[in-house]
Amino acid sequence: MTGKLQITLLGGIHASLRGKPVAGFVSVKVQALLAYLAVTARPHTREALAALLWGEMSDEDAKTNLRQALATCANWQRLIC
Repeated sequence: MTGKLQITLLGGIHASLRGKPVAGFVSVKVQALLAYLAVTARPHTREALAALLWGEMSDEDAKTNLRQALATCANWQRLIC
């Protein structure tokens, strides 16, 4: 089941999926990833996202963090159902 994701960025990030609040942001960088993807509304390579958010880490560690952040976002839909 798919639904509309609503994101408000003013006054901090607030997200809701199918009218239910999305909680459980495991880090500020997961919030930043969600906001960046929503605002730019275009595809990005994993390498570019990893470098943008975890540029201070090795490529391997940055990609691992990105993979975990994307998995967190994918799990929200299942948690809210």
